[in-house]
Order: sequence, then structure tokens, then C-alpha cells
Amino acid sequence: MFNKKVQYVIKSVPTDDKQALENLLNEMSDAGWDLYTMHEVETASSYDFNCIFMREKQEEDKTDLDDIVNITSFKYRMEKMLAAPSSPYASCKEIQLKISNQKERIKKIKSQLESDSLSPDKKNQLNNQMSDELKQLEDLKQSLVNEISPDTMYSSIKEEKFVVNLSEEILEVISMEYTDNLLSETVKIRQNLADKLGYVIPHIHFHNSDELNQNEFSIKIHDIEVFRTVVFPEYVAYYKDELKGYKTTSEDITLTDEITGKKLLWIPQKQVKDFWVHGMTASEYIGKAIEYIAVQEVSDIMDYNDVNKYVEKVIENNSFLVDNIIPDFLTASDLKYLLTCLIREGVSVKNIVYIFEKINDYANEPTKEDLLDKVRLALSKHIVRDLAQQGEVKVIEFSDEILDKIYSFFKEDEDAPVVRIDANEIEEIADKLVKFARAKKITSPIVVVPMDIRHMVFVVLSEFVQNLTVLAHEELASDYNIKFIGKV
Repeated sequence: MFNKKVQYVIKSVPTDDKQALENLLNEMSDAGWDLYTMHEVETASSYDFNCIFMREKQEEDKTDLDDIVNITSFKYRMEKMLAAPSSPYASCKEIQLKISNQKERIKKIKSQLESDSLSPDKKNQLNNQMSDELKQLEDLKQSLVNEISPDTMYSSIKEEKFVVNLSEEILEVISMEYTDNLLSETVKIRQNLADKLGYVIPHIHFHNSDELNQNEFSIKIHDIEVFRTVVFPEYVAYYKDELKGYKTTSEDITLTDEITGKKLLWIPQKQVKDFWVHGMTASEYIGKAIEYIAVQEVSDIMDYNDVNKYVEKVIENNSFLVDNIIPDFLTASDLKYLLTCLIREGVSVKNIVYIFEKINDYANEPTKEDLLDKVRLALSKHIVRDLAQQGEVKVIEFSDEILDKIYSFFKEDEDAPVVRIDANEIEEIADKLVKFARAKKITSPIVVVPMDIRHMVFVVLSEFVQNLTVLAHEELASDYNIKFIGKV
């Protein structure tokens, strides 16, 4: 699983004994150890440096060094144990305690200097020590000033947009020593989405979380959890319906995939070498979840800085389009709505200049929904091309009864039409669609409806139907064979 095994050792020296620290660093370096990290910790009587050293495991050598461990999550646990206080209040209390202890040290040195029996060398040594201690005291006072400053609070007003939390059992998937590394997997995901949809997902933050159960990971967008499931680092995941003729064993783990709703089978790595179908490692499955959520939650992930980058791309090619559209006909929020709706439905915005040209053509459309319909219509050949398999697109229609029910959701108000949806009725329609698709062995249903309700149908049904595509009749390009496989 790893390219190499690593040993760690912890050594401590007093913070005020510089020579002891230098000797320790030299001694460990000569023995082949590298300094991994160093933290200041408080003991009962003083402050010490806890130094963590690491080196490649020496299988043939015996050592008398204490505290050597060989567990993969060692460094994460040690970082948590030795981490600085998590709140400004705790930091403030710690600095105040350090100042108090520092004053006691200075007081002791002063009392020693008042002795009449001091030799000149001893007196000189104490004076130098006093100078060092006073400097440390001033540094601590400045640290306290910085900690209680309001500026510190302002700097903490920030939020991580895209967070993946990992339980301790699966932390190894982000270790640089792990051959199947999640960090490199996220680079591949970002490249795939950029190539496929013209959508660049933001920086992803990985954290260890004590709130998760064993082998769990979760994804949070703006601190709201949107996904949670389990993975198994020493297993490979397969969709059960793709393993023809495989007999499960007691070691296998069967779960429901939170992404597709299909049965997922986790099989120990040692048993999968003869399978022709490609499975997913723990890192690959987490990556698949990241990619799924990145598209699913694009309206919350994409911000105005991201929108501005698309605008800058257009300006580089044709600044007239931007000058003519923004802000007179299209606001930044309108543009964000348009781009996120396209991406959410799997429509590429990579050709952003062409999209702006179409926006310019239809800028006088009365509503954002009307503009979205027209832009999609202009992109219809691209949309259908991406859906076609061997030149054919299989589509499902709704019966007149279901269409009448959907249209009944629209109610005329005094000022504008509004949509009042009965959740039970929508769930009933979704259930019929899922059963129909399952009977036809379709995993990604494509439904065709009238243009005026297309977007609304997608928004409400995609909450219940996995991998759903909703097309308008007008979007069915004639270059492909459109096969109607039945009505729901």
C-alpha cells in the first residue's frame, strides 16, 4: 500500500537550553533522522521543545530509542495533540500564563544577581541570561497585544467553501506515501470538469474530523454537509450489477451507492485481480463523490469571482460582447444563474465566447428562464451529441395525464404566474419514471417535455431521479436518431 514505511521518535529539550537543542539536532542528524516537526509545550515546571524525528524504517537494525511507532495516521494524531490553541481566548490565556512564568524566571535571576558572593563570570552569565529573558518577555507582551487586537477577529472572518472531512481510519488516502493518493485524484477531477464542462472547481480543503464514524467521509459546501458515506482503503468498489457471475464472500461489504442509488460491492484488493471491469479504490470513490457534488452544488460553489473569470475570457477575444451585454441587458447575477444552470445539467460552458454571442442575440428576452431556453436551443446540437450513444438517443415521454398534472402546478397570480408544487405528486411522478427506467434497464433516463416546462421539470425531478436529463422537443437535433422508447 505504501512505497516505504516510516519510523518516528519524540525527543524533548528545555526551550531555554539552546546548547541542548543544538546537540540533539546534531545527534539525531548523525543517526539518519530528519526533523519532522517541533512544538513548544508546557510541562509542570518549564517549557520544552517536543521534537518529532522521522526516517525510513530500518528493518535490520534494533534501536533503543523510545516511542517509535509505525502507524500510518501517527503524524495526523500528533499534529492534533500538539496543535496550537484553537481559539483566540485559549491563545490569550496561554500567553498570559507564559508572561507570568517568564516574570517569575526574571525575578529569580534578579535575586541571584543581588548576591554579593557572585564571581565576575557568573555575574556576566546571569546578565546575559537576564537580557535573553527580558527579550522573550517583550516578545510575549507583543504577542498578547496582537492576540487581543480586533484585527485578529477580522482576519478570522472567512469560510472554507469546499471541505472534505475524513475519519481517522481513512486519513491515509491523503498521505504523500499512499500510492493511491486522493490529492492527485482531485487534480484529475478538476482537469476532467474543465475539459468536459468548462468548469473549474475551487480549492478543496481536507480535514480530519472527530464527528465522523469509522471509515466515513463527508463533504461540506459553505459549512453545510451535503454528502456522507463510507469507504474502505484496502478494498475496491464495484457496482454489483456489473459483476456477472461473481459470488460474494463473507469479506465483501455491500452498500447502497449514495451517488447512483445502485448496489455497491466493496471487495478486498487481493480478490479483484481477475475482474475485467474497472473498480474504484477508496480515493477514486471519494473523487467521484467530489466530482458529483461539484456539479450538483455548482450554484453554491461558483461565486462572482469565478463568473468574472469567464467574463475576462470573453474580453480577451471580443470585448464588444461584454460591453454590449453587461450590465444593461444582463447583470452579474443573471450571468451566474445562466452558467450554473447549464453546468448543473451537464451542458458545457467551455465555449464561453460563443455563449456570449448567443446571449447578445437574445439579450432582449423578458426573463432569465427565457434566455436560458434560447441559449440551450443554440447549444442543442452539442447537448444531443454528448447524450448520443452510437448515433442514437433514447428518450422517454410523459403521458398527457402527467403533463396536465405538471401544468396544474402553475397558478396565475395578479402580477405573474407562480409555481405551487405538491411534493407528494412530484414524488409519485418520479417514482413512476424510476420504475419505467429500471424496467427498460436505463440508468440515465432522458425525458423530453415541452420547452416552457423543461427547466422546472428538471429542477423538481432531479431531486428524486439520479442522472436525469430533461430535454425540450425543440432541442432534439435531427442529426441523430431519436428513439422514443415509451411514455410514463
